[in-house]
Amino acid sequence: MEPKWKEQLELHRNQRREDIIQHAKQLFLEHGLTTVTLKDIVEACGISKVTLYKYFRSLDEIIFEVEIEILSAWLEKVNHATHQGDSGYEKLQFLLEEQILDSKGNKDAIRFIAMFDTLYQEEYPTPELENRYRSFLRGVPHPFLSSLQEGVNDGSIRQDIDVKAMGYTISNVVNATKQRMMLRGKLLHQDQDTDPAIVMRHMVDMILAYVKA
Repeated sequence: MEPKWKEQLELHRNQRREDIIQHAKQLFLEHGLTTVTLKDIVEACGISKVTLYKYFRSLDEIIFEVEIEILSAWLEKVNHATHQGDSGYEKLQFLLEEQILDSKGNKDAIRFIAMFDTLYQEEYPTPELENRYRSFLRGVPHPFLSSLQEGVNDGSIRQDIDVKAMGYTISNVVNATKQRMMLRGKLLHQDQDTDPAIVMRHMVDMILAYVKA
């Protein structure tokens, strides 16, 4: 059994690490990923750079940790929706409905993911962060893929689809549409004379109509 002081030290380290992530996240949302510096983060946290480097070696590493934390929270939420519905098709339907709700109340997360995608368009900054990020993505079940596969197995979803390709197609279409409607919805409503909520509704209906057996 670990001595109590070691448990307390580990708890303190975890709390400090999370504090750095949360302060950095707020700064990124307020000022953007390309403007915030390590100096800004240490000042916001009230720590020294020496202390910061005990937890993170670079600004990119902090950005990736914020991204992973946001995606983890999103995956936990949407995977909960997969428990609803009796068939794979119904579970996919609940998942997509959850995305409509998510687009209305999760603006900060959607905006951060959009900034992350913009910053790392062509390549990841280091092989270590690339491996860290991909290991995270591959280590969690993808909700769209699992629902599609269940639907193919139970006959509620078309048998002729490529589950992997379709799952990631749905994921990219949903995320891109959410980002655009959330971040530019007000102007798009004026430019196109179409409510963003209607766009999201049509997107969900088209996906469901396409995959239904």
